Amino acid sequence: MRHGEKAKMIKRYLLTLIALFLLVIGYLLTLLPLQIVRSHLSMAAYGKALLVWGVLVALSFVPAVSTILKKIWFFHGKGTPLPAKELRIALLAINELNIPIRITEKRKQLVAQWRYDDRKWCEYMVAAHVSRLYELRLRFNEATHTVHMSDRYRKVNFDLCPVRVRTGLLALPRPCFGLQPKKAMTIEHYGDMAPSDFSFRPAEIKSPLLNSILARGWNVRFTLL
Repeated sequence: MRHGEKAKMIKRYLLTLIALFLLVIGYLLTLLPLQIVRSHLSMAAYGKALLVWGVLVALSFVPAVSTILKKIWFFHGKGTPLPAKELRIALLAINELNIPIRITEKRKQLVAQWRYDDRKWCEYMVAAHVSRLYELRLRFNEATHTVHMSDRYRKVNFDLCPVRVRTGLLALPRPCFGLQPKKAMTIEHYGDMAPSDFSFRPAEIKSPLLNSILARGWNVRFTLL
């Protein structure tokens, strides 16, 4: 990663931390009016008001964090964007490689994940002490030539590997900004990698896909939802 790109990444991390801090401060400020009139309220009324405030905060927190990520974690594509169909074909070509990563089509989005249920790669993942499965979901907005990336994790149990691998039903959203700083890998580099080169970190899926999408002219926006 070049010095200028590294500086931009550091700036994104700092802006994210500042935005989250200000979000928390904003929530606390909305509690001030309730604290001011607290002495005029009965315990029951104050408890109900506090409960309503807590529910509103809980309902708005995830969308608010998602908005912060969309604003800060946006990457501009390079050059003329490929047609959406050609971009999807290029990404799905990963499935033809002998690597522990696959991309599946789910409704209108693509999902990149580890080949956890493949006997060969299952054993590598056990050796790497993988305890959670990482998924990267890609949604395509053809109007703006933007791919929306969101991170998901689900539980995994390799106790019966290679006979069977148990996974959780829910893939929960969780922000994972980690990108591989060592080199600007693309999906073309996957073909040169040996099984021992994979440590099964999210960056090994996310970085090459991000770089490949940008190189094909599409923007990338990180989002929580």
